Amino acid sequence: MRHNDVDTRVLTGQGGGAVAKRVRRRNTRALSALTAVMVSLTTYFGLASMAFNPGWGAVALALIAGALTLAATEVGVLAAVLALSIPITAAQPVVGIAFLVLGVAGVHYLGADGGRLFATIAASLGGGLLGPAWAASAAAGYALGVGEGALLAGLAAVSIQVLGVALGRERFLVTLTGGSPETRLVDFSADKVPASLFSLDWLTTSVSSLGSGTLDTLIRALSNISDVIALVAQPLLWASAAILAGLFAQAARKRRLPFLGLGGVAIASMVPAIGAAVLLPMSEVLVPASEIATAAIGSAAAATGFAFLWNRYFPLEVMDDGQSERQGSIASEDADVDELLRLIATAEERLATDHTTNRVIMITDMKSFSTMTEEDGSVLTAKAIQKHRDLLIPLIERHGGHGKSTGGDGLVAAFQSPGGALRAAAQMQAALAAHNVAHPHSREMTVRIGIAGGEVVLDRHGRPFIGTALNLAARVMNLADGGQAFAAADVVAQDVEAVPTVSHGEFVLKNIAEPVEVFEILWAPDIIPMSPKDHKA
Repeated sequence: MRHNDVDTRVLTGQGGGAVAKRVRRRNTRALSALTAVMVSLTTYFGLASMAFNPGWGAVALALIAGALTLAATEVGVLAAVLALSIPITAAQPVVGIAFLVLGVAGVHYLGADGGRLFATIAASLGGGLLGPAWAASAAAGYALGVGEGALLAGLAAVSIQVLGVALGRERFLVTLTGGSPETRLVDFSADKVPASLFSLDWLTTSVSSLGSGTLDTLIRALSNISDVIALVAQPLLWASAAILAGLFAQAARKRRLPFLGLGGVAIASMVPAIGAAVLLPMSEVLVPASEIATAAIGSAAAATGFAFLWNRYFPLEVMDDGQSERQGSIASEDADVDELLRLIATAEERLATDHTTNRVIMITDMKSFSTMTEEDGSVLTAKAIQKHRDLLIPLIERHGGHGKSTGGDGLVAAFQSPGGALRAAAQMQAALAAHNVAHPHSREMTVRIGIAGGEVVLDRHGRPFIGTALNLAARVMNLADGGQAFAAADVVAQDVEAVPTVSHGEFVLKNIAEPVEVFEILWAPDIIPMSPKDHKA
């Protein structure tokens, strides 16, 4: 169980018994409000530092980002990223577009953690400007755990270094960036900022400024980056601080020694401080030792203060469900139901927007698998299954498919391109035929393949999980015999030149409302089409 979970159920018990527990973080609403305030303030100060015009626009965009964060963290962070990208794009379109793309991608792939990444970067930048440069990295590990904290701390360090290069800053106090005033990419001086960023006139000017000079400036800025070793080491040191703080936090909770965690987070903040004390004197940028010492002390104090407040106001609480049910009122039961409904609605929305899509689905299985298992035994059958996966999955991936095992002798894959699916099926059958010829004394491996298009739910790796297209492809496959590959008409119609095919006519398939015209893929010149014997699948 990760200690940053907001609402998790675990099973605990003694003597073989299990008791349902619910783990919640106290004051979650206040934490959400603080996150919204942080996003709003970061957006405002970011826009103000970039001389956003008009001034009231910066306030309005900051309030909008904060309000959206309060409603949905990801949406609010995306709004903040979009707002901050406007003045950057006006000053330097390439950098602005890169900032927007990376920001959106970071929030999308980190999911709800996008808010945590935004908070970690904002806190790290604030610490870098105000003094306690390494407090945020240790705090991230303490609050979010070893793995997530280390990832976000490292990304925060990289983000600040990139910002320094763009602004032509050699350092933010004790944080090296590798930038140079001579190769500054973005200029927010008064004569460079448009009179009003709400007017789209600046967009025309910005786009027209693109040219070979822009590329030369980028290349010059990158080639002039100094202290490469220190820049590589900084993210690793920040991530190490998060890991150490996370380990101390785990030990403190396990042993119920809160002061162990508080001391640990202070010690963890010293890891990048010690690294800076070693690396900065060797760098081309002069950083006084007094600044390093001040930043180290300030980081330890700020990280410890954060850990104390986090433990005091946002601790995890483990509550026995049976106890809470006996002691709870009808109002609390209604609140639990409302919360459950909100979770379900959020999950459905996330499923529909992020994982449900239209794809071309392929499904296969091996002919006579049961007979093979009975006659050859489990070991030889397992070897045959693995061999057929080794032959077929690379062909699926070569044609743009994302495939996996169905848990036995079959494979299932999703393709964006109908032609890719059809060509993959043809090559898969050809590869198995060639393997059988090359191994005449082994049992033949033959598969039947079905291909259909439609709606499907994909896992995070783009592989099909469930959906109407999966069901239809399975029904089409059931019409085929070993060595045959069948496809629904809609797939063939989208790419008629992919491979030769022949129609076997329409078939009524089980649990499919309308008859489906089925085509056979002629994967070799000498293939003789064979109609399905059973027209019910």
